[in-house]
Amino acid sequence: MNLGLSVEEAVVEAADRVEVADPGAKADDRPGERDARRRAMAELRAALTVEVDVRAAAAEAVAGRAEAAVWLGASLADLGGVTGRSRQAARQRWSGLGGVHRQRRWLGNHVDEVLWAARLVLDAADDLEGVDPAVRTALADAVAAAERAFGDDAPDGVAAAVGRWRALDTLVDRHLRDLLAGVPAEPADPTAAFAAHGARGVLAYYDHDVHQRDPDQPG
Repeated sequence: MNLGLSVEEAVVEAADRVEVADPGAKADDRPGERDARRRAMAELRAALTVEVDVRAAAAEAVAGRAEAAVWLGASLADLGGVTGRSRQAARQRWSGLGGVHRQRRWLGNHVDEVLWAARLVLDAADDLEGVDPAVRTALADAVAAAERAFGDDAPDGVAAAVGRWRALDTLVDRHLRDLLAGVPAEPADPTAAFAAHGARGVLAYYDHDVHQRDPDQPG
């Protein structure tokens, strides 16, 4: 891809839709120069707009790659090494990545516990009061997807690798939480109660480490 050519094409195309005031004739104009000058002014305005769009698109691409790297276990110090600036500069530039790092670190250390807790409540769901069938299905689907994503035949590539961590986070932070939301604090069935307490323990651990930690602590 030729970025310069793409930008030039975008400017020319945008200039066709831009209207600018005619600065008027100049004393030293040559034939056709007044119209050419007005066209150049239109292209300047278009180029200014394209410049903003290009910067925004580039910044979005950079931020997306930085987040992907953190989902894959990179630290803010690692990002600083790539940018040639300090870890604090990386933290300042991408202020939300400290939270992503905490999510990834917790999930990376608790894949088995998350799946254990989810399977436990799914196995006991028939004896758990207050379980929404649709929510149960969503959790079961998320568990099955996680088992595939973390299995030996998991697909390669950045998108697939990032996707499995995001999906695991959604499994515990949304699907597991949603299922437990309707379950009483003390289910009547002892086995169901054990399952609910175990899953709630995992969720409480997640909340403590991911959502309640001081965001200014080292991540």
